[in-house]
Parts: sequence; structure tokens; C-alpha cells
Amino acid sequence: MGPELNVRAAVWLVGALGSALAGAASGVEQGPADRIQFAVSVETVTLDVVVIDKRGRFVPNLKAESFEVFEDGERQELSFFTSQFTPVRTMLLLDSSSSIRSNLSAIQTAGYLFVRNLSEGDTARIGLFNSDVRFGASFTDDVNEHFTVLRSMKPAGKTALYDALLSAFGELDRLEGRRSLLLFTDGDDAGPAEQGSTAPMEEALEKAKLSEVTIYTVGFTGWGPDGSYSVNRPFLTSLAESTGGRAFFPEDVEQVKAAFAEVQEDLHRHYRLAYMPTRGLGKDDAAWRQLRVNVKDRQELRVRTRQGYYPRRKEPK
Repeated sequence: MGPELNVRAAVWLVGALGSALAGAASGVEQGPADRIQFAVSVETVTLDVVVIDKRGRFVPNLKAESFEVFEDGERQELSFFTSQFTPVRTMLLLDSSSSIRSNLSAIQTAGYLFVRNLSEGDTARIGLFNSDVRFGASFTDDVNEHFTVLRSMKPAGKTALYDALLSAFGELDRLEGRRSLLLFTDGDDAGPAEQGSTAPMEEALEKAKLSEVTIYTVGFTGWGPDGSYSVNRPFLTSLAESTGGRAFFPEDVEQVKAAFAEVQEDLHRHYRLAYMPTRGLGKDDAAWRQLRVNVKDRQELRVRTRQGYYPRRKEPK
């Protein structure tokens, strides 16, 4: 299933926001055990869009007519727009390899502050990874449940970053609605020879593009006693920007906490747009489609959203 391409998006928008995308909901039949059957070819592309000025401040009070959306250079007509609050489910994927030992309490504190300050309607789930990955029981706003997971962090093992990401995408793909992933790591993937990931970096990047998840990455270097640890900045930057998120590279533990807080604020500084592609979709249409969103006559503003999507269909289970 393409990252922003989903018939069910229309159904979710109707239920969560109280507005209908005319005719789109009729394209899905809901069967037993969450079996999805596609009945028609009309599909909806949804985009979460953040607009900031030159000083990095969110620009509020924009209207639907303020935006221009282009797919492969062709302008699209919006069928849905909202600037209202929409709940989001966030996966906190935290590196718990042996290299975080000296800063364990700072990471636990940053995670705790994030889940404690969830907005009403938001939920979160914590995943801890080193050579393996372990997730909390559920997406919840129960701070005590999150605190239990954070307290269980025991720095050990190597960093299997790519495998952890693929596991997190698998958990998030089961959900409807807005989803985000906040990744913290203090190192690069150790690789299969050193008990790191068996999956390659390219697979993690490709899965990110296929998902509907906005990714925020926090990469911190030099946490080892000899200062030899490094973070793959190009990977973390590409991972975040391709999904409309942001990459942070703090220089001390206080900046780590600040990055987590900024991500939390960013989650609800957005506009949600939707359109039905004018080009339509063929049965075997799987080529990458480039997306661009502008604010009309406001060249000084920066728009952050997905860079594109793959129009692949999700086959019935």
C-alpha cells in the first residue's frame, strides 16, 4: 500500500473529522476479521502539511485556497482540508544498546516527559531496541504503563537499527488515522557481522516511503567513553524528510530533551489535505509519484510534507 494512498483514508476522515469525501467511502467493503476488499478504483491521497516562516515559526490560519498541490508537476484539486486538531498515535523507538549507558536517565526522562505531555486524544507506544526490539503492550495514554517500559531499559548489546525500524513499521501499519514515529539513536547500525541488522539500509528507507508514518529522528553522536560512536546523519535525515518529518542532531542531553519536546509540539502544527489523483491509477501502476505543495504567493514560506508516494494497491488479506 502506498504511503499516502488509501481508500480507507476517506473512511477515517469521515469518522474522525465529521466531513465526507463524496463517493470515496463507497469504495471499501469491510469483511470479517478486518478483511479489506477493494470494490472501485477511486483512491484518496492525504497529506499532513507543516508551514513555517523564515524564523521556523508555524504559520497558522491558512485556508484551503492558500495551497497548491502538484503530483508529478500536475496540479491537483483538493477534496478535503482541515486545520483542526486531529489525534495522532506515536511510536517512540528508543536505542537501548550498551552505548547509552552513561546517559540512560536522560533518555528515560525525555521519553517520560513526552508521554506525560500527550495531547488529549493522542496515544503512544514505546519500543526499545538493541540487537532485538521490544515493544510496550499497546498504544495508550496511560503514563504508568509507559513509565514501566522506560524503567525496564537496560543498556546492552549492539544496534540493529534497520531491523527495529521494520518491526516498528509493521506495528504502525496495523493502525488507522494519523501515525508518527520518533526514533532516538546514538549510533549507526552495527551490521550483521556485529549482531546488528540483517536487513539493509535501503529496505528501511523503502519501507518508510511505503508507509503512512511521519518520522522524526533524533541522532546523538559521541556518547561512548572514547568518543568513537557516530550517527549516520544522511540516513536519519533522508528517513525523516522523505516522510514530512524532521531530523535533529543534539549536542548534549538537554538538547535531546528539547528535541523530544519540539517533536511533540510539531505533531499538532499541521494542516491536513486530501485529493483524488487526476491521472488515476492502473492495476500495475507502481512508479514513484513526486509531490510538491506550495502556499500561493508566499515564496518566503517553507512547506514540509511527504516528498511522494508509490501508488501500490493493498491486496485483500
